[in-house]
Amino acid sequence: MWFIIDLKKHTIYEVNNPSEVIQISKSEVSFEVRSENDIQIVDITGQLDAFSTPDAKAEFKKITDARNYKILLNMDNVTYVNSTAIGAIVAVAQQVRRRKGDLKICGMKDDIRKVFDLVGASKILEIFDTEQEALSSF
Repeated sequence: MWFIIDLKKHTIYEVNNPSEVIQISKSEVSFEVRSENDIQIVDITGQLDAFSTPDAKAEFKKITDARNYKILLNMDNVTYVNSTAIGAIVAVAQQVRRRKGDLKICGMKDDIRKVFDLVGASKILEIFDTEQEALSSF
């Protein structure tokens, strides 16, 4: 007998065989891309973690494959972030900077900002309170 704990739902599930469990959790995240002048604004909603990082990378790849190298991540609706996702964001920032572009962030909640500070990403990335401030900085 095995037990799986879902910390989000505060629930314990009982399973006979752990191989029966295909996926314990899938983070809910969505990306909406809009454009202002030559800047791609990515509105992110949900959690950025190890489960959602591949989705984020795919979204960033679509943008850079279209030769858009000015990216603004609007994180007003991000509820959670971890170092895996931050690493992916830093990697994209480095990629677009090599092409004379930049990646900037706005709308971060205080608890999200603390994670960026903790891993040192706020020293690498420009973070703004508002979208307008960020757009003006490009």
